[in-house]
Amino acid sequence: MLWHQIGSLVGTLALAIPFVQECDPGTGPTVEPGELLPVGEQPCCEASQEPACNEPEVVACVCDRDAYCCESRWDSTCAGEADEFCDAQCT
Repeated sequence: MLWHQIGSLVGTLALAIPFVQECDPGTGPTVEPGELLPVGEQPCCEASQEPACNEPEVVACVCDRDAYCCESRWDSTCAGEADEFCDAQCT
């Protein structure tokens, strides 16, 4: 009986917790205002071992959401964020 109650409670909590949440741009970037962002050579819609991409506006948008993209490398997640959130116009 106790396990049934615990299972029911866990199931209820799982339904109350959203699995996908939108990023809150109000939480603040890890890149400080006024700091120069890197600009890469590769297109923003392509993953690279280098940080950033070749469109400064897209770099600013993506790195505001995900500083890894400007600090480490522009991976497939960064390219996806560029397309989904930052108007990179990937086809």
